[in-house]
Amino acid sequence: MAELVIRIVGSPGDGVISSGDILTLAAARSGRYVSTYRSFPTEIRGVDQSLYQLRISSKKILTSADEVNVLIAYNERFLRDNISGLKKGGIIIFDSSENDNRFEEYKKFTKYFVPIKKLAEEFATERTKNMVALGVLLGLTPNFSINEQIKSDIRKKYETKEEEVIEANIQAFEKAYTWVRQNLEKEAFLEKLVIEPSGKKFVMSGCEAMALGALVAGCRFYSGYPITPATEIMELLAKEMPRLNGNVIQCEDEIASITAALGASFSGAKAMTATSGPGLSLMSEAIGLASMAELPIVIIDVQRGGPSTGLPTKTEQSDLNLAIYGTHGDTPKIVLAPINVEDSFYQTIKAFNYAEKYQVPVIILSDVSLGERRECIDYFDVKDIEVSNRLKPGKLCGKKAFSRYTQTYTGISPITCPGEKGGAYIATGLEHTESSAPSSKPHVHAAMTEKRFKKLETAQSEFISARKYGDDEAKFGIISWGSTSGPVLEAIDLADKQGYKIQALYPRIIYPFPTKWINDFLYNKEILLIVERNYCGQLANTLVYRCTCLNKDIKIHNLMKYNGEPFTTNEVFSKIDQIIKGQYLKFMVHQ
Repeated sequence: MAELVIRIVGSPGDGVISSGDILTLAAARSGRYVSTYRSFPTEIRGVDQSLYQLRISSKKILTSADEVNVLIAYNERFLRDNISGLKKGGIIIFDSSENDNRFEEYKKFTKYFVPIKKLAEEFATERTKNMVALGVLLGLTPNFSINEQIKSDIRKKYETKEEEVIEANIQAFEKAYTWVRQNLEKEAFLEKLVIEPSGKKFVMSGCEAMALGALVAGCRFYSGYPITPATEIMELLAKEMPRLNGNVIQCEDEIASITAALGASFSGAKAMTATSGPGLSLMSEAIGLASMAELPIVIIDVQRGGPSTGLPTKTEQSDLNLAIYGTHGDTPKIVLAPINVEDSFYQTIKAFNYAEKYQVPVIILSDVSLGERRECIDYFDVKDIEVSNRLKPGKLCGKKAFSRYTQTYTGISPITCPGEKGGAYIATGLEHTESSAPSSKPHVHAAMTEKRFKKLETAQSEFISARKYGDDEAKFGIISWGSTSGPVLEAIDLADKQGYKIQALYPRIIYPFPTKWINDFLYNKEILLIVERNYCGQLANTLVYRCTCLNKDIKIHNLMKYNGEPFTTNEVFSKIDQIIKGQYLKFMVHQ
């Protein structure tokens, strides 16, 4: 498989993220598959590095890769910090404007010491040095043939800037490309590299995919408070939703955000809000209101690292307990966990279908790694996508009170909008009778609690199935969730090459907990590895509590990561290899 993995590192303000985005879009729009990873400091001008890693391939890929072929570094410190991620024989492109040290200790690499900053000042302005770096890279890889697309994407990236700014960036890129072709000795791997295009495809981040999925599902109201890393959802919807006669409101906090969305839902609109962990904490009371009043709403949680403000730009999967258990009272809800960018799009549509059909709050658990990752999605036809709407009553005469919460065998009862003749009811957070009249009678509360949870029982019959990967006969199983899927699945492929039989299960609905799917998966397993990005083993603890199959003699292992970074393929494979070599050689296919 022809592919190239590039890492760009520099200080905030060096344009690392902008140049990475431009290169990613150009590669994808020219027909290649891409997968990215972005990392930058919390502080606007912090001392930590900004990093952009891009994997470009001729075939579909699962991760942005562990090791890179090309490392572009703007200063010596970040070069030394990242050199361990460069493959043997890899290529260094270093800005030698202020440091012409040839780094003799890096003899196993091909080194290009280019005065990037000085060339930027010569070609245009110092601020265009990120475009000079792109020109250098593309000058060394002439078979990409994406120069025109790069220039087009520079225009789109900086469309809000003055024309002279756009032209300066294009000029810096073009002149750097020409300078490389005329002045640098070419490295054979890059000079001959051909990554064939494979047709048109969409390219988007996880946050963009969820925003687009919401629009396709019919969402026409969004209210939110800006919070890293969920703000990208609001930004895209603010641009696109007005074209569909929808509304986006920026609220003063997360409590206002979710209650505004609930008001919109009460009025009949498909409504959504998005936040991160701190905001989801503030929304917990209103999620209870949505459950009690049986109002459809979708809430996206793009998880980040740590409690409190924590690590706003780093990734973690530590809101699982909050999403499942973090409301007062018995609160029926549905919690989804997309496993990649494409799944984020389709799961958001499912979230709206579940919310509207079953009149419950639906929480989508994404995270920084998935929300900011860009990947390719194959073309689809919106006409082929199923969209559900809420159950409306038959003809209302208005002669008797509308029984909004009437008991049914599914738990689902018809819902009206304000202004419908004969359809008035009280959307209250108080316990209520079938006709919505407040009541604290014991038998009423018991009956209505059962009604609300009956909807979840009905919903489970059409939940999207858990995703399996690997050999059904494998005795070694991996269970994980969300954005860890790429490294885990690639690790299983590596394990297969070593003769290890491994199978993974990814439940995409986390609550109601998919006990049956997991028990079925574990039925023939003797080893279980649970992989998640949090310290407390939140999925592992839930599994042990809920799954009867874990009562048998299954050897359980945990792989947890909580440093703010995503898993790598090698980390997962190393754990698999350690377990098998330690005690379980019988699980090898070839003895």
